Amino acid sequence: MSVSARRRLARLAAALALTAVVWLLLPGGTGSAHSTLTSASPAPDSRVSTAPGEIELAFNERLENKGYAIRVYDRKGLPVTRNEAELDPGRRVIRLALPPLEDGSYTVTYRLLSADGHPVRASYVFTLGLQTEANMGYASASRLHEEHDLGRNAPYWIVRGLYYLGLLSATGWVGLRVYAAPLVAANRRRYILVRKILLGFNLAALLLLAWNDYVRLSDSLEASELPLLLDTSIGLSYAIAIPAAVAGLPIVGRWRTADAAWVLLLFAAKGLNGHAMGYSVPWVTYLLDVLHLAAASLWAGALLAFAGLGTKRLIGQYGSEASRLSNAAFLAVLLLAASGLSAAALYTDGFGRLLDTQWGRLMVAKSFAVMLVLAAGAGLRRRIRKRRPSGSPGWLACDIGLLLVILGITAVFTYLNPLAATGPLFWHENVKGLHVAAIITPNQAGEINQFNVSIGGGSEADGSKTQPRRVTLRLQPIDRPDVAPIDVPLALVRTNGSPLSLYDYQYSAEGRYLSLPGKWKLEVRVLGAKSNEYVTATAFYSENPK
Repeated sequence: MSVSARRRLARLAAALALTAVVWLLLPGGTGSAHSTLTSASPAPDSRVSTAPGEIELAFNERLENKGYAIRVYDRKGLPVTRNEAELDPGRRVIRLALPPLEDGSYTVTYRLLSADGHPVRASYVFTLGLQTEANMGYASASRLHEEHDLGRNAPYWIVRGLYYLGLLSATGWVGLRVYAAPLVAANRRRYILVRKILLGFNLAALLLLAWNDYVRLSDSLEASELPLLLDTSIGLSYAIAIPAAVAGLPIVGRWRTADAAWVLLLFAAKGLNGHAMGYSVPWVTYLLDVLHLAAASLWAGALLAFAGLGTKRLIGQYGSEASRLSNAAFLAVLLLAASGLSAAALYTDGFGRLLDTQWGRLMVAKSFAVMLVLAAGAGLRRRIRKRRPSGSPGWLACDIGLLLVILGITAVFTYLNPLAATGPLFWHENVKGLHVAAIITPNQAGEINQFNVSIGGGSEADGSKTQPRRVTLRLQPIDRPDVAPIDVPLALVRTNGSPLSLYDYQYSAEGRYLSLPGKWKLEVRVLGAKSNEYVTATAFYSENPK
């Protein structure tokens, strides 16, 4: 391929990286980074006529069997029970038994650890009694903003990217001695120097990530519970990985068998910290995750060998070894794609809602990057096969650039939830300065749901604060365009919410307006006193109760 063609491929790779970033920041997909609440009883911001006997919270991923708790407080801030929450044997539901409750508003606060290592803390309010003033809006506001403020995680993503770069480069370089020993022996001095640098970088990046995770987890656990982390999969992961990374400094490079064992040990430790442990059959996704890491490491090691020893020198002096490295990288990329797609199919229950999440969008971007890797690798292999070193550095640069793009995507999307949210809907949008929030609980098709819309802020043309004259909530089943939109009859309700609330007006309705399961469009229209109209919409899923 010509120089201009290689430049076009490089530009395409750069465009892919930019597209991935922009696509991530688009508001269309959900961006939850942890186990998502799929159902709650009583539901958030709901009104119930009879006292519940328990709080029941269900999630879409397995939970750790340590560090979970539910607390319920009355309007005076006093706990209503000293009972401890219990975890269902399936590790997706937690329950708290309640004593008899009087009419009033109650705050439910819960915390837990996903099996994939993500901490979760949230609160909501429910009202008991038909005559009690609703206490809506303020407890859910933080949740609404949290789900849409993914930019605040950017520093953490950078740390994760450095960790993946350190892990794959160190294990990939060490692995060269296992399957390309003659090449390593012929370049022993350079190999040892690079190995020391990469082992040190891997340890530093691992410790940096461990510290960031410790800070995040300590914010979600009480001080007395921090030792329990060692009984969790994420704690076990670091308990294995950090000593292994430290031990690797003096041990790696002595025996090839020990080198291979060290590499596998790091992969085994990493597999305990991630989405693999949140799947219903964790050993299946765990093995796929370890296989995926091994393939990525093999590819990274081959690229580092070409970069560290020089493509022209490798092709010219070590033709057979260069062919072996190139073939290893090609097989690794194929295995990377196969294992990644297999795991993604399990995480997403078959790709049906892939593009409805930012995780899915980034998965598509990553898959596209892998296809570009195959194209760049084909150009490099052609040069090796014909023993023509000219042009090979350009192909190698494209390949390495794509590796960095994939690592960047991986650092982000391994932190996001692969499943589209299907539980209670919490949604917020700022429309020209007007805060609009919508909450649907329990968000179950065919059942009686409560619909709450909160309005706050905004200003009219004369500078006065927006006073809604009419608020409309419209539902449209996207999967069935032949069904006409459904208008939900909202009524203004009195509240005694927090003065710190973003919202000045609360509207509510109750009924079976989500009559069909599937994907829905929710549209809110606010007509101001000065005839200014604010319109916003979002898409969500509603499922039949299980």
